[in-house]
Amino acid sequence: MKFTRFFFFVLLAVGVSSCFPTKKVQQLTETANSAIEAGRTQEGLAAYEEIIQITKEKGKEVNGSVYLNAGLALWELGNIPKAIDYLENAKAKDKHSPKMYHVLSEAYLKIDNLSLELKNLEYYKEHFPDAENIDEVNCKLFIAYVKSTNWQLAKKQWPHVSEEYKDKTKILMPYLTLLNELEKSDEALGVAKKLLSKDSKNIQALEILAKSYYRKAEDSYQKEMRAYEKNRTNRQYRQLLKALDVINENFKTARDYFERLYKLNPKSNYATYLGNIYTRFDNKQKASYYYQKAKEK
Repeated sequence: MKFTRFFFFVLLAVGVSSCFPTKKVQQLTETANSAIEAGRTQEGLAAYEEIIQITKEKGKEVNGSVYLNAGLALWELGNIPKAIDYLENAKAKDKHSPKMYHVLSEAYLKIDNLSLELKNLEYYKEHFPDAENIDEVNCKLFIAYVKSTNWQLAKKQWPHVSEEYKDKTKILMPYLTLLNELEKSDEALGVAKKLLSKDSKNIQALEILAKSYYRKAEDSYQKEMRAYEKNRTNRQYRQLLKALDVINENFKTARDYFERLYKLNPKSNYATYLGNIYTRFDNKQKASYYYQKAKEK
């Protein structure tokens, strides 16, 4: 998410230590504040950087507000490592704001530090439950819990995700992962279909649907065949034929999904599934074709 410059407005009063009231720093503070307010982020940052330099040269402690504003400006300008450094300095000096934790979570996401992303999202949720971006933070926290395989925390977090986000592809995908891990197959199928209606080439949704219909068909096939083998009567045979109508429909649905998957990504296991399905259809030519393709990968 791009953070526009409005977030500086509530932080414009940049203070310095009362024991270090220099005219130069006061002038720089005014320059920084007016520049940021006018949207001249680079100019504002330069003034903050000069305040930091002067303060350190005098052997004084840099005020947390200066680090906070400079860090937010650096984020706005795309300097992620230095933004993190300054914002962590602000945090160490007990300068806190919801925007700071939001930016830090985004920054750690950018550099793929999941544990620190989680830490900042959790702090935001706990300490700023009524802040402007709480819905977005709750959504991102759910995604982060799924990414970190914290299944029970993700399950507890799901009710906190607002309805506005629950219909979006970016949240449906981790939710589908969670349902799959929790073995909630019926719910997973519904979510997979919903996801597929939004993204017809979504591999995750296609795979869950394909494997689900395949398992359903194969399990029923094995069950009915065992029953017939144990009791070879006309009645049992009629029951087998009736069951095979449903079984074959499920195999056809699975085949359609696996063929879509194979076109998108010709993986060997997709080819094996297709070989198995065509074996059930007694189509030796196609079964042989896909088994051969599976060996080539």
